[in-house]
Amino acid sequence: MTSFTSESHVIRAEQLAAEIAAGHPLTALPSPILLGYCEVLHAEATAEGWRFHAVDVVVERRRPIAAGLLTLGVSAALTTIGNRRALRAAEQIAALAWRPLGTMPVLATNQRLLLLHEGAWGSVWYSAIRQLVPCPVEGRLKLIFEADPPYLLVGEWVPYLTV
Repeated sequence: MTSFTSESHVIRAEQLAAEIAAGHPLTALPSPILLGYCEVLHAEATAEGWRFHAVDVVVERRRPIAAGLLTLGVSAALTTIGNRRALRAAEQIAALAWRPLGTMPVLATNQRLLLLHEGAWGSVWYSAIRQLVPCPVEGRLKLIFEADPPYLLVGEWVPYLTV
């Protein structure tokens, strides 16, 4: 996972936070997609997305093939060793890890973040987020949920989206 941001984006995020704290309203932008009732678009950005989850891995188990009893025993032993190695390798691949989602457009509204992934908009409702872990200098924001895998957004505009 790369981290990248510029000092100007962090400064702009700090300015936005100060404006909000002073009671200034957020800018309303025209939305490129249809939003919900009373939903207002406030920011558009691009970020690298990551998700912390396991993946399903199919493991093919091989069966011993032999013509006689002696070769059947050797074949069974070698097949068992091979199956165990394949299972260990599959467990490592399937383990919980940060999985890249790629670069994606992000829309920030007054109700949710919209992330475009694999041609479809996904919603990250603010009400579902249990914890935010920002790292503005590195341009990172981790979104932690109660029942869903966490997201990690990385990019130069992520500090601004965090605010």
